Amino acid sequence: MMRAAIFAAAIALASPAFAQAGPDAATLAAARELMRISDVQGQMRAIGPRLADTASQQMQLMFKDDAMPDGLRTELTAAMQAYIGSIDSIFTPAFIDEMAVLYARHFSAEELRRIATLMKDPVMEKFRTEMPALMSEMMPLTFEAMKPGQQQFMAKIKQIVADWMAQHPQDKAKLRSPIAS
Repeated sequence: MMRAAIFAAAIALASPAFAQAGPDAATLAAARELMRISDVQGQMRAIGPRLADTASQQMQLMFKDDAMPDGLRTELTAAMQAYIGSIDSIFTPAFIDEMAVLYARHFSAEELRRIATLMKDPVMEKFRTEMPALMSEMMPLTFEAMKPGQQQFMAKIKQIVADWMAQHPQDKAKLRSPIAS
């Protein structure tokens, strides 16, 4: 009987629900308010299409002299716009609430209220307004800075996967991309 009680207590203590007890109501309310003020979905709505354009530019790197055939560029850009450009749709109220719970785990109610106060400052409002444009301008710079090592890195990754598949042929069916092997 005692062993069963100890075993049950050990399972309860090891469970994720016990390990990650939910935040208190005040902290969660403050986190939800921060999510509202931050307008995460609006930010993603503004950033998404610009990231799609940048990703399309990045795909040009797959071609010699960064010259992607025009027809292919048009099709890939349309696909990127459809996917990344609508990414704001995943930011449903339920998803945003999950994000609020995460914030509430990492910040106290007072800290969240202070952040919310900062987010209401006109300079922070301008920051949120300008962030989509800044991101779209920063991404090409970042991609350009990464370019020198990118081909070497991709070759190394491809070789690691090829070596793994040679040693573990049973895993080949798990690959999503046939070019990965």
